[in-house]
Parts: sequence; C-alpha cells; structure tokens
Amino acid sequence: MKRFVAWAGAVLGVLLLGFVAFFFWASSGGLSEEALATVKGYPAEATAPGDTLTVMTYNIGYLSGMTNNEPVVRSDRLFTTNMDQAVALLRADDPDIVGFQEIDFGGARVKRVHQLDTLGTRLGYPMAAQAVNWDERYLPFPYGRPAVHFGRTISGQAVLSRPPIRQHPRTVLSRPPNPFFRDAFYLNRLAQTAVIDVGGRPLAVINLHLEAYDVETREKQAREVLALYNRLTAQSLPVLLIGDFNSEVTGADDASAANSDRPTDETARLLLNETGLRAVFPDTVEGTPPATFPADAPTRKIDYILYPPEQFVPVDRTVRCGTPSPPSDHCAVVASFRFRSSSADWPAPNALPRLDTLLTD
Repeated sequence: MKRFVAWAGAVLGVLLLGFVAFFFWASSGGLSEEALATVKGYPAEATAPGDTLTVMTYNIGYLSGMTNNEPVVRSDRLFTTNMDQAVALLRADDPDIVGFQEIDFGGARVKRVHQLDTLGTRLGYPMAAQAVNWDERYLPFPYGRPAVHFGRTISGQAVLSRPPIRQHPRTVLSRPPNPFFRDAFYLNRLAQTAVIDVGGRPLAVINLHLEAYDVETREKQAREVLALYNRLTAQSLPVLLIGDFNSEVTGADDASAANSDRPTDETARLLLNETGLRAVFPDTVEGTPPATFPADAPTRKIDYILYPPEQFVPVDRTVRCGTPSPPSDHCAVVASFRFRSSSADWPAPNALPRLDTLLTD
C-alpha cells in the first residue's frame, strides 16, 4: 500500500510539474521586443493622396466571420472565402489609410496565413505598420476540446498606408483585473500610432482596440489615450483617432441606453468631449444610428473615426458590413476628407521628435 501511495504521489508530482511547465511555455511569447512593433514595405510605390484623403477602420476579427470566439473548427475554405470578401470590401473604397484590429500575423488559428501581408500585397499597398498585442505559443481558448483551441497565436493591430509611414510607436494600455491563469493568456490592449507623411503633411493616426469586457478598465484606457493625444497635439501634430472602442456614445436620455442591461460606459464620450475631435458619423444620421456591430445585423456603434475639424472636412462616409456573409463580425467605417488648410500650415515631417521617446517619458 505504501508503495502504491508513493508511486501515485510520484505520478501526480510529474503531472503537476508537466502542467506548470506547459502553462509557462504556452503563455510565453515567441517574439522579441523589437518584433512587436515593425514597419514593413511591399512591392508598390508610395503615393500622396489627391484632393481628398480616404480613411478606413476595420476590425476584421481574424476573418472568422460570425464565428469569432465560438468553439468551432474553422475550415481553410472559410478563411479563403473571407479573405476574398475582405479584399473586395476594401477595393470598393480604395482607402489611402486603413487601420485594422484583430488581424493575425500567421499562427495556427488562421492556418498560418499572414493576413496583413496578404491584404497589403493583394491590394497594392506600399507600406504597413504592424503592432502585436497577442503573442502566445499555445492559446487554450475557446475553452473545451483541443480541436477548437486557437493554439499558436500572433495577432494585433495594423495600419496599411499608401503615403509613407515615418514613425510607429506602440503603447500598451492598462490591463483589466483577471485571475493569474486568465491574465497570463490575455491580450494586451494597444494604442498603435502611425505618423504618416500625407503629401508633406505629417498626420498621426492612433489605431485603438480597447478593452471589451471591463468598463472601468476601458474608461481608464480612454484617459491614457487622452494623455497620448495631448502629447501628440502639443507638437502641433494633427491626429485621427480610429478603431474599435468597444463603447457606444450614449446620453442619459438615450432610449437604447435606458433599456439596456449594459453598465454605463463613458469611454467614447470621453474621447470625443476631451479631445475636441468629431465623429464622422454623429449620434444619428437621418434619424438612424449608424451601427457597426454585429455585422450580420448591426445594433451597436462601437467602431469610430474621429477627426480634427480644424484640418479636415468630411466629404463622404459610409459603413460597409460585407453582407450577406460578412468576413468579420464588425463592419468597416470609411470616410473621405478634404484638407481644410494648406500643407504650409502643418509642421514639417522631419521636424518632429522621436515619438517612441516622447510618448514613454
């Protein structure tokens, strides 16, 4: 009996050590610090926009369509079809600048396809900025049988640009309170900043993907973004604030807010009121809120393009969902702007300080 107990204890000890070793291996990233924020080029010529600048924000949900985060096995065909649909959706507007959220840079859950490189090459973009926010050797999510686990995951945010990208700092925002075993596998939330030379005009594009589940953390992240915004505008640098805010602009008299069981969330309102920026879609357009999520039947507006009215005048805007079979669970928001001021009124691109130092001091 004693021998059996000793044997059983040894087996349990080995299993426990194996589990601990697997936990730390799986939750560790495989990328260097330098690889978390990169600027890359593709075989196309950089171009300056004409009289207008077209900007898009699109959470592509790693092109999983309406199956995002569901415990299902996804086929190669699903990703191939959704990639083709995403390419067609982007070609419809041919934006000068695109900010992506939930885009994968290879990894098991997308069949090893580098989605940014594929989109950049197929659409003829010359440059991209890549910011990684999720680097796990093995991600055991969605929970359940291993067949539905994400496995090796390399994901994040990205900016495709036809004009040249001059700088690309990556800012990690606050994390929500999670148990240690969940926190070890939880993604970072980022403010990805790309400084783009738009025909001699330096423009900062802050691409956001804010906290989805914890309102208090999301509002804290909004205040961190405000501090980032203020540092950039202190350099006389115009800023576009785009991305998936995971927040709706609602007021106390908003009927949808009053009838919702979601907690009060001031994130989007903070980013609007404290910056002086304007949304390309106000709270309502012709009496109808321009919702962006979920893409198959949108009811919530959580994806935004905010612009400085001193520099830009919106001349066109639209929401594209890719129906009837959306390639993502989010819709894309697109806006075209006319420049309000001449390039002489903007700071010179080469006169800007290094923003990776400015934003971390």
